[in-house]
Amino acid sequence: MEQNLLMERPNEGGGGHQENENGNFGMESLGRCLSSFVDEGSTESHRFYLSRRTVLEMLKDRGYSVPSSEIDISLQDFRGVYGQNPDIELLKFSATHISDPSKRMLVIFCGLWCG
Repeated sequence: MEQNLLMERPNEGGGGHQENENGNFGMESLGRCLSSFVDEGSTESHRFYLSRRTVLEMLKDRGYSVPSSEIDISLQDFRGVYGQNPDIELLKFSATHISDPSKRMLVIFCGLWCG
């Protein structure tokens, strides 16, 4: 069982900061992933959203045909399409290189999906 021991350390202004045993201040109980503080949706869908967007941006930067609408999709719209626990089969996609259509890229996401 993990304990979160807090100590007071005075600062120059006379007040104190909460410090845990690791020397971290202001992080009283960060047992969860930080992305869970972003919104009320699942952490899993947020991670897939960020990963997918990064891959799309990388492909576009390398000359592959990637619609801007796919890159610019909001997290809410992503969840509307793929749900809170995205099926990795639905996330896979392919892209074709703009100057050489014989170059194609297939992107497959891996992960645990508990349906």
